[in-house]
Amino acid sequence: MKLKKLRLENFRSYRELDINFDYNMNIIIGKNDVGKSTVMEALEIFFNNDLVKLQQDDLNIDAQKEGMTSLKIILSFKVEDSDTIVIDSSNPTNLEDEFLLDKNGLLTLIQECDCSKNITKASIKYSLECDYPSVWKDKPKINLKINDLKKELNELVDNEVISEEAYESITKSANAPIRQALYKYLLEEEDKNDRTTIQIDLAKGDESKSLKESIDKNLPLYFLFQSDRANKDSDDDVQNPLKIAIQKALQNDKIKNMLDEVEKLMKEQIKQVGDDTLAKLQEMDPAIASTLNPNYSKEPDWKSVFKFNFTGNDIPLNKRGSGVRRLVLLNYFRAEADRKINDRYNKSVIYAIEEPETSQHPDYQQMLIKSLLELSSHKNHQVIITTHTPNIAKMVELENVIAIIKDETGNIKKYKDFDLLFEDIKNTLGVLPSIDIKNISKVKCIVCLEGKLDVEFLLNINDQISEYKEIIELKDNNEILIIPMGGSTIQYWANKNLLKKLQINQVHIYDSDIGSDEPNKYSKYFDSINSQGLNNFTFETKKREMENYIHHNIINDTYEGFPIIYSEEWDTLDLGEEVAKYVHNNSENSEIDWDEIEDKDKKKKKVSRVKQRFNEELSKQITKQHLEELEAFEEIKEWFEKIKEATRG
Repeated sequence: MKLKKLRLENFRSYRELDINFDYNMNIIIGKNDVGKSTVMEALEIFFNNDLVKLQQDDLNIDAQKEGMTSLKIILSFKVEDSDTIVIDSSNPTNLEDEFLLDKNGLLTLIQECDCSKNITKASIKYSLECDYPSVWKDKPKINLKINDLKKELNELVDNEVISEEAYESITKSANAPIRQALYKYLLEEEDKNDRTTIQIDLAKGDESKSLKESIDKNLPLYFLFQSDRANKDSDDDVQNPLKIAIQKALQNDKIKNMLDEVEKLMKEQIKQVGDDTLAKLQEMDPAIASTLNPNYSKEPDWKSVFKFNFTGNDIPLNKRGSGVRRLVLLNYFRAEADRKINDRYNKSVIYAIEEPETSQHPDYQQMLIKSLLELSSHKNHQVIITTHTPNIAKMVELENVIAIIKDETGNIKKYKDFDLLFEDIKNTLGVLPSIDIKNISKVKCIVCLEGKLDVEFLLNINDQISEYKEIIELKDNNEILIIPMGGSTIQYWANKNLLKKLQINQVHIYDSDIGSDEPNKYSKYFDSINSQGLNNFTFETKKREMENYIHHNIINDTYEGFPIIYSEEWDTLDLGEEVAKYVHNNSENSEIDWDEIEDKDKKKKKVSRVKQRFNEELSKQITKQHLEELEAFEEIKEWFEKIKEATRG
């Protein structure tokens, strides 16, 4: 089976989300916190509910406010001709012949959870969506017990719909052949074409439960490799490739037959002990003995029996650094890519890897993607990757890229060319997507800023103030590459000296965050940057953030009535929060005061919107006089002078 479609309803940040997996290689790209991990974890919950488990708070917040209590994870699969489902003992059946596929010819399974109470097995309902003959929509044949099926079959004989000879040829010891006879003799051609979409409860009745068990056995194996998994003593090494090897080995026919034989022998031996015990009990108390039976209560979980791990110097893999763990993972996929040529293993496998660029040198990133591409070329393998790095996306064909561009709901986009894709990426990720190898030689200076809004601010004041523009023009300058580093990763870039490998001069300008709980947090990396043997320059802003360089008159004009005027505290104020607080408290739609809002994410989003407006719009109104009044003109002038100096080498 191949995964073809995912649909989420009321799951975490998504009210509704549809993603089509049209190819064996799928790269999901989008900025941080857009919901890429949500997609991967929804799949983990559906297939395994192990590494990530379904929680009450997975229910979408807006859905909760509307009084809704359930969420859905819906997966659709393409069923290959070779995928036979054994429902009734040893009688295989075809899902299409049983009318159990949806209107698109896919096997669609629905996992629905009631989040109004603690999550238990009983909270989770499984159903199958199918395009079923309308005449039987209220009583699907798949739900009927064998006696009910025989009754309908006998009625056909009584009504002379089928002959005695035909009746005798039908196997009546199993459900599947009886259903096929009913389909053949009861359904007229027009009935076959008159279909209705229905949902069949897979927990209702023994027949439906048997169907679910059979389908589950045919579903792909799903392995999720998370980007930021904690190394706990309780970690069960799900990310250890050897655990995957165990699960795949357990699908081998030879091994399965041997384990079945072990299970059979164990049953026989334990049952004998039980029977002997009951025989003795019969002598003492026949009444009690007659009520007992040595039942076999649970199938063995073989994958938990076998334990393997990589160790070195007695240190297990899960205690190693993230770079080492990812390096082992890289070489597992490389080995799998080599093995697939001679592999007779036919079980479908989905490999889901979050941000393969994490903790890896760019060369290793390329090796990993190459291995995953080779792996995905196998007909039974699918690969799903998440990334916020455009260069990863450019290693594959455009058709393999799924971009999540989040607006009010969250859009999934497919693109006709990379230019359109990267334009959206640039707008949403705030990065310059890539530099072609042929153009890298043109870049003479890399300007590193903390975030994408800082990029907007720097470009706007350079374009707006002629004195700065005369020093060096940033817009459309092929000699200058501006990179938003991302505050949380500046340490990583500095410690690994990644930019040094390009041998290009750098100018780093970061917020000082004075007045915050963590001021001057980036200055400790400046020595590392300045010691690279290049013409590098490093700056921390003399004010708290870029927003503090916007004149109070501009803010007062934009937010009428804003009470704060310029003072000695201006340089250290969190202006984004102060303005967001003012706007909220003066809005007619605000039901509670800013300080009473307990939802930190809600506050953060309001502050982010204000900061976005500051840097994208208000920064365009800044004049030389504004900066002189803020005693900032000469400070920023030095930034551009050093950029020019770095560009000249």
